[in-house]
This record gives sequence, C-alpha cells and structure tokens, in this order.
Amino acid sequence: MNLLITTLGTTWQIVPELLGITNPEQYDIFGGTEKIKAFRADNKIEPVDECWIVTTEGQRDLEKLRVWADCWGIKLRIYVCRGVNSFSSEDELKRMRSLTYRVVLHGREKSERLYLSLSGGRKTMSADMQDAGNLFGCDAMLHVVPSDKMPESMKDDNLTGSVPPEYNTAFVPLLVNGHVDTSLVVAGDNEPVKAGDYPLPAGDDMVIRFDEDKKLEAEIQERKNRSSRLYANFYSMISGPKDGRNRRDVFRKLYFLHPDILRKIQEYELGKDGDRDRGIILSLPKAELHTHLGGVLSPAEIIEVAKTERGYIADKSNTASVKFQRHIQKILSYENKPQDFEKAVFGKYLVEDNFFGIKIDPYQELGDWQGSKLLQTKSTIGKAVRLYAQKLVADNMRYVELRCSPYNYTKLGLSVSDVLDCIMDGMDEFEGNLEYRLICIIGRQSEKDSIQENIQLLQEAYKKNERFAAKLAGIDLAGNEAKGKPSELRESFMPLLKDCVHITIHAGETEDVESIWEAVYHLSADRIGHGLKLKDKPELLRHFVDRGIGVEMCPSSNDQIVGYRDKPGSYPLLDYLNEGLKVSLNTDDCGISRTSNTDEFLKAASLCPGLTLWDCIILIRNALSTAFCDSRTKTRLMHDFEDVMLDICEKEFA
Repeated sequence: MNLLITTLGTTWQIVPELLGITNPEQYDIFGGTEKIKAFRADNKIEPVDECWIVTTEGQRDLEKLRVWADCWGIKLRIYVCRGVNSFSSEDELKRMRSLTYRVVLHGREKSERLYLSLSGGRKTMSADMQDAGNLFGCDAMLHVVPSDKMPESMKDDNLTGSVPPEYNTAFVPLLVNGHVDTSLVVAGDNEPVKAGDYPLPAGDDMVIRFDEDKKLEAEIQERKNRSSRLYANFYSMISGPKDGRNRRDVFRKLYFLHPDILRKIQEYELGKDGDRDRGIILSLPKAELHTHLGGVLSPAEIIEVAKTERGYIADKSNTASVKFQRHIQKILSYENKPQDFEKAVFGKYLVEDNFFGIKIDPYQELGDWQGSKLLQTKSTIGKAVRLYAQKLVADNMRYVELRCSPYNYTKLGLSVSDVLDCIMDGMDEFEGNLEYRLICIIGRQSEKDSIQENIQLLQEAYKKNERFAAKLAGIDLAGNEAKGKPSELRESFMPLLKDCVHITIHAGETEDVESIWEAVYHLSADRIGHGLKLKDKPELLRHFVDRGIGVEMCPSSNDQIVGYRDKPGSYPLLDYLNEGLKVSLNTDDCGISRTSNTDEFLKAASLCPGLTLWDCIILIRNALSTAFCDSRTKTRLMHDFEDVMLDICEKEFA
C-alpha cells in the first residue's frame, strides 16, 4: 500500500490538491501539466491507495470530505483528536503532536511508500508532521503553495465530483524533503519505537475519534533529550581538558544522562560514605576475570564442602585416598567450633593489621585447607562451585572467568573431563543469572614434562568434550613467578600458541618488570595478572595501551602479599587508569583474601584516595572489553550492563 498522510486546517480542499500531485491519472486537477509530470518523475512519486488525515475536533468540513471521497472513490481515514479545538493550552498541543506521531508511525509500518503533507492546518501541525517524518521515516514530504485561483466546482456551495480543467495553474507543488528512512529508530536509543506499543483504534467508519494519552509524545521527547545530552556530554568529553580522567572509555549510554548527573558521578569519590559506597557498587553489574577455584571458600564454606564426604571410606592401598579421608575428618572436627577453625586456617592473619605484605608463599599456604586437598570428588567439587556461584550472584556478578587446575583434582580417580563436567554442572545451575567461562591453569612451578603433559590433557579434553570447548576462555600461567620464567616455557606453550588460545599470565606481582616483558613478548599474553611493576618500564606500559592488553589487578591480595596500605599513593591503579590501561578489579582468591568483588572496589578506594565512581564504572567496562568470551557475548553483556548502569545512575543522582 502507498499512503498519503496530511493534517487538516481551515479548508478541506488541501486533500484533492495533494492527490492531484500523487494520483494525477485519477485526479487530474492540474490538467496534466508537464511541471507536475517532471516533478513526480524526478522525485519518484507513485500513486497512493489511501489518504489518512489528522485533525482537531473543531474541524467542521468532515462531512464535505466524506461527500468528496464518495464522489471520487478515494479511501479516506480521518483521525480526530478528541477534546482538541483551538490549541489554547500546552496540553492540547502535546496531544495533537502525539496523535500525529502515532498516525505516522503506523503509516510507516503499514505502507510501502509513505508521503507526508506539510500543507494542512496550523504551523505547529505542519512542524509536528515534519518532525514525525524525520523521526520515523518517509519517502517524501510534500507542500503545495496556493494561488488566489479557485475552481467553481471546488467551492463549498458547488461541491461535485467533476474535475475542473481550468485548475492547472492554481497550485505549485514543492518537495520539502526526499526519501527519509530511520528504520523507526529515534535518535538517542538503540531500540526502535514500535507501532504495536502505541495502537490506533480499529473501525470501518471514515472518521475515528481518539482520546490521545500523550505517551508517545513523552517517549519521543525523552529520547530527544537523551540525544541532546549525548551530543553535549560527548562534545565536552572530547574538547575538555586533556587530564586523562574523563577521556577514558566508558559505557556510551551514560552520555545520555543529564550533564549535572554526569558531573556528580565523575566527582563522587569513594571512601567518604561507606554505606552508600557499598550500596552503589553492589547494585552495579560487574565482571570478574581473575579468580581461582582453589581459593574461593571461606572457613565456614570449607566445612560445608567437607560435609558432603562425611562418610568417606578410604582405600587403604591408595595413599591419596587415605590423605583425603584424614583431611575431611580434620576439617569436620571443627564442625561445631567455627571460630576455632578460622584461627586454624588464618592463624595470626586473622587480625587484619597482620595481613599485609606477607609475601607469596605464606599467602598460598592459607589455601591448604581447600584447593586440591579438598576438591577430589564430584561432591566436593560440585558443592564448592555452587557455594561460589551463590556468592557471585549475591554480589551482582554477571560474568566470571573461573580459573582451575583440573588435573590437580584427579588423585582419587576422576578424569580431567570428569572434573570439568563437575565444575560446569555447578555453574550451569545459575544460568540466566551468571555468564561464565573457564580458564585452565598451568603451574609454572611444575617440571617441564609435567607442564607439557597438562597441556596435552587440556587439548584432549577440548577435542572430546564439546561443552568444555564452548566454555574454555583461555590458559593461565600461574604460581610463584620466580619458579618458571615465560622465556623458559615458550617451547612448552607452542601447541597453545598454534591453536590461538587466549593467554593470561601472572606477572609483575612479586618479580620485576622483566617478568611482564617476557609474558608479552615470549608467550604473547593477552592479559596480565597483577602487573604491579609495569610502571617501572614506561615504554612497555605504552605498548600495553597501544595493544589494549588487559591488566587484572586484585587490590586485597596485592596488599596482603606485597603491602601497600602503609605507603599512601603507591598502589598504581589510578596511574594506570590515567595512562589509559585496560585495568580491571578482581578478587584473586576471595576465600583466602576474605573479600568480594564489591569489596575490591572499596579496597581500591582505600589504597587510592580520589578514586571516583566514574573510575569504577570504567574499571567494570575494562573488564568486559578485555574478557576472553566471544564478541557476540561481549556485545550483549555490554548492552545489558550499560542499560542497568544508566538506570541506577539516574535514580541515585537525579
């Protein structure tokens, strides 16, 4: 169907005049002039099948239009905005504008070619029609300029169906705008405005009176406001002071916010209102890139996991089985003494003031109660994963890359594939609330033969286990940096490099910056874990910025292992952000460090005075942008995150 839509003012004659342009074969009121033919050909004007009219309740010529339509055989549909007569109030203007939007929106969806007239009614009605065409799209906007010549047969007291040949010079057609197609998308929003959300009443009568609710006008105005804010905020960002802070990548939709709200977010420093800070960060969707399954359990959760094997009977001929039984029994001996168990696990580090700068080996020893000593059966692995996933959901975590060493959990007979299935079974229970991927760890402290064997086991599992192949995000080289340099492991990692696997490497945490250089230039790392010493080699830091290499920082464990709280300003997080590094915040071992992802933002604020909410949002976006998931998943998460963040920021800072 081809469709013409027009508004109507003081005279009904505008309708046949317009049809004389669109349908000259039927309504040759211009006498078939060459000017009309050339105009139609130049602008690809095709005959219309219907004409829709938008008008006010004060229009008195509706019956004349009915007579005229019957005489000439054109199908008319007239939408009357009930209660609007003279535009004596802002409410009437908005209602008429909203009805015009609504009719054009439906016309765009239902027609093959859509023409809009700017000739009928008041200037405000013409302006609204032009606005609707620009918003929803049309094939042409038409205007006719009247002369003082009016055929007798078209006058009110001589209305007939005849076609006056003398009418050939009375009106001059003008093309206001050619083809406009916005695919029903209003600037300022990703989702199109859909006619189905703003219905028009059905009916066979030519005249339909409608109680306009102004909802579409309000929606359009809000989207326009967002568009103007987007322009103003983005222009301010690219033209403002080049201090680095406000020029970093952030979720784009935040630029739809009112500039005052945006400024409040950029100036809101964490650390001045602990309860509010925690509430805001907790409400934000987050992503975790650096977390080890072997260190996720709190002492109370370790006991819960051990309970799943309360009746375990050891195979006396299997040393590993006997050790496992003893470990379970030792944990359960604290079942009714949780505080004693906390002391057994953490010792002097239960006191927070003692738990910083303790070095890497003592920190790793705090995980001896869990990890490979505990996770050796389907029940213990499954329980640990479920407990951890529950904590992630409670912390509003939407995406996580969980690190594990599956071959370390096979001492009691499980295969690597069995272990991976247990982990995925547990995580899959939270599908819909939590997107996850797996990163498999290669321990750098292992012998070369063992490293190569573990890589081979992973490759075999990848080929045989389709679910694992879909969930594997990458490989992590972890462990004490001093016990396995990347330059010494390139040959062992070559099969992974040939398979183009994503690689992240613990580097620059306890060793100097050369450890980071080797990770990038010998093992082609896509991300670096910790990277605390990267600041010591500016040219390497610039390489990270240029290549978009991610840096996974873990404030709590960084402080607990290296020690920063007694050196104000020494933690390099803000410096990295200001340099444009793709830094993310992570927990490392949330059970050992006694933390959560929300806590990591608060910890970062304590180590980096001046950290703002704007910085935190950038850190969250950095995590998604450097995640190892596929691009489609990443794009979906980006859109989901920014929608939630936009809503939270509007409510919190309005």
